Order: sequence, then structure tokens, then C-alpha cells
Amino acid sequence: MQIIIFNQKGGVGKSMLATQIALYFDATILELDPYGVLSQTLSDDMVYKVGLKDELPEVVQGDVIYDFGGFDDKRVDIAAKGADLIIIPFNPTINSLGTTLESYERVKNLGLPVLFVINAVIKEQDALDAIEYLKETLQSNDLEFFIIPHTRALQTSENEGLSILSLAASSGLKRHTYRKISAKMQDLMNLIKSYI
Repeated sequence: MQIIIFNQKGGVGKSMLATQIALYFDATILELDPYGVLSQTLSDDMVYKVGLKDELPEVVQGDVIYDFGGFDDKRVDIAAKGADLIIIPFNPTINSLGTTLESYERVKNLGLPVLFVINAVIKEQDALDAIEYLKETLQSNDLEFFIIPHTRALQTSENEGLSILSLAASSGLKRHTYRKISAKMQDLMNLIKSYI
């Protein structure tokens, strides 16, 4: 399994998704973001930091998540040769939508399915409006979307280097606190499985 997480916009949840997916699937993260800090929060055997001028390592076996930075990285073309899926996370805001469209235009001809993940959604209507805008602008009803509600639980999970699902499997207050977002993330993992 190889998954590319890409958006030329920063701060849309790429690293959070990389963390959750890698922890769930026991995959390695290739951190291609020069400002990324996953190598500081996750174990050394889980994150491989790739410098801005470094060539992309060839992945021969094992599962890998490519965590790209918030810019157009030409190495996405190389990663796409062995990938199963491209995930484009974004926030349902005007400034995020423009860059998200550019990011989709950048990867749409790579021959891979694309899953849009609308992240940090406070009002569901904002996400639905964003989906409608993308469908109209791209003149396609075949775009696949997944909505993740706003919650600090995912940031806590990333900071602790644990999956939201394992936090929800804890006892007492943690189980109660992480129950809803855990169910949502399980739905996302099930959707990802359908692509691989």
C-alpha cells in the first residue's frame, strides 16, 4: 500500500492524516515536508525524513505514506508510479479552496484515484458548500469526499504519537472523549481500504 497525501496549501491536516493512517496500517511515513516535525513525535522506525533536495527513496516493499509539504513538489510524480491513492485534505475556507483546486489540477492526470478529505469542519454546511463548489468548478459529480469534524483530539493524538483509535480503546474518560472521532476515523480507514 502506498498513499500520497498532497495539497500545496499548508495547515490543512496532511501530517495529521499521515499519522493516523500510518498508525492504523502500521506503515512508514516518508516526510517530504521541510517544516514537518513528525520525526520528533513518532518513533524513528516509523518516520523517514526526506530533505528538500533529496531524491525520493524507491519503495520496494512495505506500506508507505508520502507526507508532502505545502507546495508543488515535483517528487509527487515519482511517488505516483507506485501509489494506490492520492488524498487531498483541505479546510472548507475560501483561501483553502483555491489552492485545493490547483492541487487537484496538479495530480488529476497521474492515473490514481483521488479522495478529498475536508478537515476541521465546524459547520457541516460549510463542508457541503465546499463540495458543491468543487463539483461545479471541476464539472464532475464523481469526486469522492470524506468529512472530518473539528476536534482537538486529533492534535492531541498526533502530539502523543498515538492513533485516535488506540486512545479511544483506553479506559474511562479517554474512551468517552474519543468515542465519536474514533468512529469517524474508523470510517475513513475503511474507505481507504476500499482503494488498496
